[in-house]
Amino acid sequence: MQNQVYYLALIAVIDRRLDELQEDVGELPDQLQRARQAVERCQELANETQSIIEELRTFRAQAHLTLQELRDREHRLSEQQFRVRNNREFDALTREIQAVRAEREHIEQELRNSVVKLENLEHILQRQEAELLHAQQEQAELERALQLLSNNQNEELLQLQRRRQYWAEKLRSELLAEYERIRTFHRDALVPVRRESCSGCYSRITPQRLVEIRMYRDRMFRCESCGRILYPEERLPELEEAEAIP
Repeated sequence: MQNQVYYLALIAVIDRRLDELQEDVGELPDQLQRARQAVERCQELANETQSIIEELRTFRAQAHLTLQELRDREHRLSEQQFRVRNNREFDALTREIQAVRAEREHIEQELRNSVVKLENLEHILQRQEAELLHAQQEQAELERALQLLSNNQNEELLQLQRRRQYWAEKLRSELLAEYERIRTFHRDALVPVRRESCSGCYSRITPQRLVEIRMYRDRMFRCESCGRILYPEERLPELEEAEAIP
């Protein structure tokens, strides 16, 4: 029967692979979140510009109708001037015609201005739609990359998690708890001894302690410098060994 520290080494090997899988994902989730936010911003800007364009088009359509009504009114008032009975009526009609004409000229000026505004806004909208399309493409590419990576990892992740649980159940709870506590400081909580040193912090290990590490396989030894668990390199199990449940 293998000792407790060996089971801990198997868990450490599995955790190292799980960490590698997590590193493969890396910044993809954060990049995807930023891409989605960029799409939302581009969409909001394009929607706002489109809304202004629609308002301008509605104004132009209504303005043309109003202009026609004003022209008709001006024409009727001009005809009435030939049928007035006195100068007071003539002057009143003249003032009304001038007011109608001023309103018509104002609307015509607004229409001319709206042409330039509309052209500028349509150019802006084209640029915004191009930026939106680019942002959507970037988002889609990141989503595909993350999905592909996740699909490739899912099976291995599930298998590793099952193996880890299997070995964890064979460990004393206090030993596993100590290992997990060390992992809060060092992801590589259990490290091999290499060249008479801790491979985590490279501190030298005394000859006497090296002998004890190799002799007492059922004891847990800690690096006096960094606190990591030390394990003889030549006996460190491979991932295949950790994955092979008896």
